[in-house]
Amino acid sequence: MDNLQDAINIIFGKQCPDKVLSAGANESFHPFFSQADFLEKGYSLFTHYGLEEIINVYQKLDQDWFLDYYHQSRKKSIYYLLVHFTKHVLTESNLEPFVEYKHLLKWREMSHPLGEDLFTCSYLAYMDVRSKRRRDYFAWRPVISSNNRRLRVMLNQGIAENHFHLKGSGPVFDLSWMSLMNHPGSHESAFRKLSADLRLLTSVSNSFNVKEKQLNILVLKAAYIRQWLFCKINGVSVGEINMNLLGNPSNNTDSYELVLNRESVIEEIETLRYLMGYHFKYNGGFQAADYAIPKEMSDQNFNGSFLLVGERKFLYENFKLIYTHDPSFLSYQHLLYAYLLIKYTLRSELIQINLKTGFGNFLKYQDRKELFITEGSIYEVAFVGMAVNDSLKFNKLLSFETRIAPKLTSIQLRDSLDKYHAMIDEKAIQRHYPMLESTNESESIRTERHFYTLHFIKKSDQRIENALVSSVTSRHQALRSEIKRQAFAIVGLRESFYDKSQLIRGIDAASSEFSARPEVFAHAFRYLKDHKLSGAQNQLRMSQSEHKLSATFHVGEDFYDVVDGIRAIDEAILFLGLNQGDRVGHALALGIDVAEFYCFKKMKLMLPKEMILDNIVWLLARIRKFGIDICRTEVNRLEKTYEGLFREIYSDSLDNTQKNTYFSHMVFFDSWKLRGDDPNLYQFDTNNLDQITNLTYWDRCKINYSYPSNSQIRKSRAVQWLYQQYHFNPRVKSEGASIRQFEITQDYIKLVAEVQRLYRNHVKSLNIGVECNPTSNFLIGTFGSYAKHPIMKFYNLGLETSNALLDECPQLFVSINTDDQGIFNTSLENEYALMAIALEKELDSSGRPRYSPTVIYQWLDNIRKMGLEQSFNL
Repeated sequence: MDNLQDAINIIFGKQCPDKVLSAGANESFHPFFSQADFLEKGYSLFTHYGLEEIINVYQKLDQDWFLDYYHQSRKKSIYYLLVHFTKHVLTESNLEPFVEYKHLLKWREMSHPLGEDLFTCSYLAYMDVRSKRRRDYFAWRPVISSNNRRLRVMLNQGIAENHFHLKGSGPVFDLSWMSLMNHPGSHESAFRKLSADLRLLTSVSNSFNVKEKQLNILVLKAAYIRQWLFCKINGVSVGEINMNLLGNPSNNTDSYELVLNRESVIEEIETLRYLMGYHFKYNGGFQAADYAIPKEMSDQNFNGSFLLVGERKFLYENFKLIYTHDPSFLSYQHLLYAYLLIKYTLRSELIQINLKTGFGNFLKYQDRKELFITEGSIYEVAFVGMAVNDSLKFNKLLSFETRIAPKLTSIQLRDSLDKYHAMIDEKAIQRHYPMLESTNESESIRTERHFYTLHFIKKSDQRIENALVSSVTSRHQALRSEIKRQAFAIVGLRESFYDKSQLIRGIDAASSEFSARPEVFAHAFRYLKDHKLSGAQNQLRMSQSEHKLSATFHVGEDFYDVVDGIRAIDEAILFLGLNQGDRVGHALALGIDVAEFYCFKKMKLMLPKEMILDNIVWLLARIRKFGIDICRTEVNRLEKTYEGLFREIYSDSLDNTQKNTYFSHMVFFDSWKLRGDDPNLYQFDTNNLDQITNLTYWDRCKINYSYPSNSQIRKSRAVQWLYQQYHFNPRVKSEGASIRQFEITQDYIKLVAEVQRLYRNHVKSLNIGVECNPTSNFLIGTFGSYAKHPIMKFYNLGLETSNALLDECPQLFVSINTDDQGIFNTSLENEYALMAIALEKELDSSGRPRYSPTVIYQWLDNIRKMGLEQSFNL
């Protein structure tokens, strides 16, 4: 099926919409794809084929895949290509589409980049044409599930979602597209921002005749096409479509006539929304979110994702006309094709479908998730509400932890919680009149299961050019001050708004690990984890209990070096005071294949000098602690590299009294141990650390009393000096930030792999949970396959039968979660299913299945149970 999949990708993802519209305007377009069109794009995609073989693939298209699946009609159409794929991978049950479980990975490969609705709506339309059935239900789940009944029965016993970013988990693209199609003139600033940014999906064409396109013009064309096709399908009086508005290249200069007529397009859409769209009860009045959501929408749709009904029904009706060979629609098929291509073009910039690894790539998508969802609009309410409510509708969630950002004051935090609560309320967007019998669960039951973890945001340190200012400013001082205000706001909420504070059960820090190390959050985490209510409001709380805040931390997800990733996990544990009951998010550095990672990086790393220095010092310390006695030559190389880097970064800062002092890597490691302390304690006189200001609980948390265990280290002048230089010496900060290439050797790989293995055992001894997010990790990480996800290195009890493999695995405390399900286009059930099918397809050295299904489901069930045990809501 691979050639079929590649052909679909070419035809529905790689073709130029302007070319399609131009051909249609000249009446030279046919509803099938020419050989020249196919070769233009296929030459880049079919890298394993020669030109003659690519032509053979096209011949297969022309002779088979462009024909009806059952060959009842000899008419050719690109739309039959979809049926040849979906007939194998989709099925239907109770009016809802499902994926054939055995084809789940293929489905993921196709539906993630192109969008599920292209396939589900064309499949259901084709099947309904064959069975002559009328369809009214279109509110199936945002991301469809597999038909794996065994897995569903298991998950229906109850699951936990322990890593779910609220603002990244709504149907990002679906609602953005709905907003654009209904308000095409309201997003010019968003388009300007997008066009000024990096294009995330690079389009490669082998044609010399390619013109630059503007997204805002393409989307305006799509809005015009959708409005016109909708009218045509629904019998609304509409004139002939003006191809003069569509046939020119999509830029302001060539499409000036379309730009001039934009207001009339907008007016037509507004009229349709008023006359044809379903008007929901919203914000004290009535509003139509999408003119394509019919006024006569059937009741059963209100039990599902009812806001997605309009676009799905629109596509479905178009496909039905195509598959019935309606003669009145034949000359308009190219309009739908162009519409789908434009939709894919925008989707590729909002949903992470490119093949780039790293958190920075994901962050680009994350920053765009609300570009076209206007604050205060019905789409913003739907974005948050669907993230929570659809997750609760379609999953048996017994514990539902959602991540949101903290605020600078307790009042702002209270108001933020109230705002989210209002958006999540199922009455925020509802039907005209109440249903005769509500199937929704009570608010109290939902509240008991749904709660929040506040995640601080990691931000890059701003380089200070003025040496004097830099000498009195610690690293990340601005972010530390912001975190302090946010920590005080959380405490203020706990003290003054007890009912609201009960919704908050944990703290976290998220975003790029390259922006801020765990040390920046250490003071606040200690302050919040150990905070106890003052008791001033006890008479108001009566018998209500006090809860402590648990902690988790995004760490070991993205890194320059595996050592850097593991070191970050170590820093989070030691500096933030993570212990039993706490968790770490992702922790990929603990489990990825070390050799494969360095090979992926071509055995050369580019990273700041200070990071190389810190990595070497930490690695040498762990080699000593774990008693690793291999690769002595490599250890000597690392020690010499340390000496050289130390001289480059620190030697010019030594005064006359220190020039004869030997700052060994062990002394440097002792200074690293203090990075969980407040750096301002070490700025000037450090002789009286035991007599620091101790007026408030915040002051008492300035020193990390739990680490290091040898408190005498803080009294060492050499250690204090190194820590002071690290934070306040402008030259140290500047020189340390310069980039150096670090060469990887085979012995280095062996040392890192051994430290990784032994550090996993260390995490096991602490009983700290690990939040795994398979699709997120697959798209951001470097391991390239669900079957290579590090979770198998963390926990394989029941999965493996070899005693050696079982003994080698630490059996960590793990869970499966979604992370940003809207950006990654996934769901919690699918995360379990993708892991299951990937393992079922794994083969041993003899070519036989490595794992039996029963073993896999038992292993997944154990993880399901651990997920519940990890809940901060216990």
